[in-house]
Amino acid sequence: MTTMLAAVDSEGKVFWMIALGIGLVVILVVIVLLTFLWSLVRDIDDGVADLWTVTKRVAINTTGAYQLAGTASILRALREEALRQDELLLDRNGGSSGR
Repeated sequence: MTTMLAAVDSEGKVFWMIALGIGLVVILVVIVLLTFLWSLVRDIDDGVADLWTVTKRVAINTTGAYQLAGTASILRALREEALRQDELLLDRNGGSSGR
């Protein structure tokens, strides 16, 4: 009976060592994966911060874009006025425009 108990204790120790070894391997894999995940999250956070900075700059640069809507009509009116002035100068100078 004592030898049987010693054999069970020996087998129990082997099983415990195997279980502890597997647990250690699992812990190491979890540490590696969490480190990888942390690095990935940090890279994403840096990218989001850069994107946020760029979008703020774009917003600042486009605050006056609505004013460009009237530019075409203003340029058209300016061109018409320049042509009228050119015609007046032609009439006043006797028809020679230098073109």
